[in-house]
Amino acid sequence: MIIDTYRKYGFNKIETPYAERIELLTSGEGGENEQLIFKILKRGDKLQLDKAEAIDDLVDLGLRYDLTVPLVRFYANNRSKLPYPFRSIQIGPVWRADRPQKGRFRQFHQCDIDIIGDSSILAEIQLILAASEVLQQIGFEEHTIRLNDRKILTGLADAANIKPEDHSTFFITLDKLDKIGLDGVKQECLNKGFNSKQVSIFFEAVHQIFTTASLSEQINLLPKSITEQVIISFQQIFQTVQDQLIGGASIKFDPTLVRGMGYYTGPIFEIESKGFGGAIAGGGRYDDMSGKYLSKPEPSCGISIGFERILSIIEDTNFEIPKKENRLAFLYPKNLSPNEFSELLSQAKYWREEGYIVTLTEQKKNTNKQLSQLSENGFGFFVKYGESELRKIQS
Repeated sequence: MIIDTYRKYGFNKIETPYAERIELLTSGEGGENEQLIFKILKRGDKLQLDKAEAIDDLVDLGLRYDLTVPLVRFYANNRSKLPYPFRSIQIGPVWRADRPQKGRFRQFHQCDIDIIGDSSILAEIQLILAASEVLQQIGFEEHTIRLNDRKILTGLADAANIKPEDHSTFFITLDKLDKIGLDGVKQECLNKGFNSKQVSIFFEAVHQIFTTASLSEQINLLPKSITEQVIISFQQIFQTVQDQLIGGASIKFDPTLVRGMGYYTGPIFEIESKGFGGAIAGGGRYDDMSGKYLSKPEPSCGISIGFERILSIIEDTNFEIPKKENRLAFLYPKNLSPNEFSELLSQAKYWREEGYIVTLTEQKKNTNKQLSQLSENGFGFFVKYGESELRKIQS
């Protein structure tokens, strides 16, 4: 379902290696995640323990901590054979050497879509709308897209007299807002050497934005140092997405949104679902990353959905994913003869051609109980072998 939806938007699935050269993973653009890389020792004669002066002398590879770095290298190596702009889907595991706890894993799966080669705001708009549609199909109908721009964030920091060389430290702390709260972030900023006036100016500006109703009024509160083009693009993304969203989806301006990855250069976004804490998807523009592979960097933008985050929500809340109305259980008796088995497969093929997802299931003695279990597992219809009648499973 996810892949089919993304393909409707023109994205194509690719695969990238699990391991990358360590220098590509430690370029300084992955934020705090670079400190959580699983490093892989050199092999054979290259592993010279007696000559190593530091641990990194023994390492030449690492497990990917996200899908973006491998994607950019893949594009650089294959761009002559790829369409332009290049729209990719990646679904696969990533690794972070973190302390396992609720909602945090050492291995987890991400589902990414990215556009490389499109500098227009249509890239951001398509990514947000595609991810929103997927989440609604999964069952997260009421969700909110939080939108910001790294250039807006930088402008707010500059207005608070935070030096450019200190922006990264300040933003890393700000990114903990949902974990330690406003008071915790303010105290950590003070502990890291920012003075009370800087902290006060920044968070007063943020407070004014949050307590202002309309986007146009919020924009008027932003520092004048932020360029007109940044503001215009931001407003166009916001308004276009807002006009195109369906169902219970909404969008809001969040000037505290950071996105921890250091490679983001422009608009950034996260998606939260009503009633559940934390983001279930996020991404942004990273125009500079391909510059370390190409003589001229290509404009790039992407968004990622975290499967484990969604599964945690489902487990914690008994959240029900809406059932697939086209899922069909084909019940058949035990001990079919070869001819009957062929007939069964032919009948199943017929229903698949009619547009149903068909699962062949041996009929149990207690059929009512079996149908109840099938309903709980998302089946909407059933057919019995030898019968042509399609019947709805009563949930």
